[in-house]
This record gives sequence, structure tokens and C-alpha cells, in this order.
Amino acid sequence: MKTINIEDFFTEDNEQQGVWFEPKINGIPCGLEFLLTGKHTDENIAGTERYEKQLSKLEELKDPVEKAKKQKELDANRVAEFVKGLRVVEGYEVNFGGKGIEYSVPLVQKIFLKSPLIKDEVINFVMKTTNFIKREKDA
Repeated sequence: MKTINIEDFFTEDNEQQGVWFEPKINGIPCGLEFLLTGKHTDENIAGTERYEKQLSKLEELKDPVEKAKKQKELDANRVAEFVKGLRVVEGYEVNFGGKGIEYSVPLVQKIFLKSPLIKDEVINFVMKTTNFIKREKDA
């Protein structure tokens, strides 16, 4: 008989504390790990509400190019709110603008703005709550 600890499926602590994730683009690792919090934290629920209000204000913009630019910035900033840390994966050296990487919110926002691919991988990870369970997935 198999024993299952139901607490393995309690994701709240992991969503709050965050889990490390390295985005891969077409199977190519980016060399950075992001400490990501889950979509069900109080802060992220409130952040989503703020984001939706800001997004609705963009509808007032008449210029579609300006609107698209502002939405990209808004999206990058929103996804950056899920990030609580950033580190270089062991065995890699990652540079940005000729310098090493050190976590800061503006840096993460800029990475997400300049790389929609990395931003999309991060938000896809965050939105899948099973990424925050403790239990190893059965093979």
C-alpha cells in the first residue's frame, strides 16, 4: 500500500517563500534562476488587481503604438513582481550590459522588457500552481 502525505500538496508556503526556476528557451538554459512566488499569495493577488486596473486605463490611449509600448512595460513590471531573487546558475557566467548580474527590481523589469521569451517562461511557471508542490512528480 502506498502512503501519500496530503501536506505534500500544500503549496501555500512554497508560493509565499518562492521556488527557484531557470527559464529555458527552446531547451536552451538562460543561465539565470529567478526566485518566484506563486499567484495565490496575498501580495500577488493584490498585484493582479492593480495590474488589471492599470491595463484598463491603457484603453484610453488613442495611439496604438504608444498603447502597445505602455502595455509591454506594464507586463514586464507585473511579471517582475513575482520575482524575489535572481542568481546565476552554477557553472555559468552571465553578463548584462557588460557587467555581472545582481538582483534588483529594475534589472528584472529590464530583462523581461527586453526578453519577452524569458518573461513568458517565468509567468507560465508562476501560473502553474503544481510547480510549487513539495512532492516529486511520479515518473
